[in-house]
Amino acid sequence: MPADTPPRSAEICQRLLRGYQFSPSDHASDDLGPLYAVLDERFAWFQEQLATMGFSLVRDGEVMLLEKEQKELTNEERQAVVALFLLGDLWLEQGGSYQDLFSMPIRWADLSWLRDGYGREYLAQAGLQDLDAIEDLWRRIARKGLVTYDAETRTLTLRDPAARILTMARRLHQRLRAAEEAANA
Repeated sequence: MPADTPPRSAEICQRLLRGYQFSPSDHASDDLGPLYAVLDERFAWFQEQLATMGFSLVRDGEVMLLEKEQKELTNEERQAVVALFLLGDLWLEQGGSYQDLFSMPIRWADLSWLRDGYGREYLAQAGLQDLDAIEDLWRRIARKGLVTYDAETRTLTLRDPAARILTMARRLHQRLRAAEEAANA
């Protein structure tokens, strides 16, 4: 191994390759804080090494992640977009603030996920038929750094990388709504 190899580089690369998105939220973690610091400090080194293997390491603000070459979303990514959008929408409907999603644990199962309307339709299109499927998704995307999930209390808190997905989902929803209104006019 070359002498300039950053400490814990194998662990950092493994996390990135599994889809983890490093963010400032990691600073609070004893395990992830040092990894974020190394990746941030030696970003160009990691970018060069991963590029030789065909991967693109990018920064989106302070979030560092591997960008996919093919832009088609996996089923899990589609589910995450839908679930995060609906979580935000349901939370805001109940009077919660956008910032609360990122700063306090949300009892997600208490929200009206399966009510009639576009929410139920979006969930069905993404293959999320019930609360158990949604809970399984929270567990999976927690391993990718998008949320912090507590299975015992059934609460979650969004982490910094989720803001990117939530913003994208809101834009997509606005475009779909505008296209639907134009078609009905």
